Amino acid sequence: MPRLYCDANPRCIAYVLDGGGSGYQDLPSGHTSMEAEYLSIIYGLNEYFLKWNRELDARQSDMNKESLAAAELDHRQSEFYQAGNPSDRTKRLLPPPVLVLSDNEVVVNQLIRQYHIGDDRLRRLAQRVWQMTQNIDVKYEWCSRNENLAGKMLK
Repeated sequence: MPRLYCDANPRCIAYVLDGGGSGYQDLPSGHTSMEAEYLSIIYGLNEYFLKWNRELDARQSDMNKESLAAAELDHRQSEFYQAGNPSDRTKRLLPPPVLVLSDNEVVVNQLIRQYHIGDDRLRRLAQRVWQMTQNIDVKYEWCSRNENLAGKMLK
């Protein structure tokens, strides 16, 4: 399971994705540390989805070359070309499960729905995370500040 490390402070966010992909982003003033932590998770998940889509596109490109060669051979052998269903060509696999690690215990417990989210801005950010991950298996875990790879980018 890929690991996504997220960390933030009110001035900037950082995330590190196992297997490649990391980011650091300065934030405009006015964000709390909790809001910044949610934003680091959102940015990190965006990177995770982009990486997955690039991998799928690469697989699709390889598959297209193979399927075109097979279809051409099939067409030569048969009088009637068997075209695939268009929906077969547009199916996209869902990304594998991901483990999101953060050293902010409150945010982790809010995302796993153990803690109530009283602040409207935080609730909207949490809903954004839940919406982004509704079709994939995602786990949220607390990790110590020393183990958080994203935290090392903030120092």
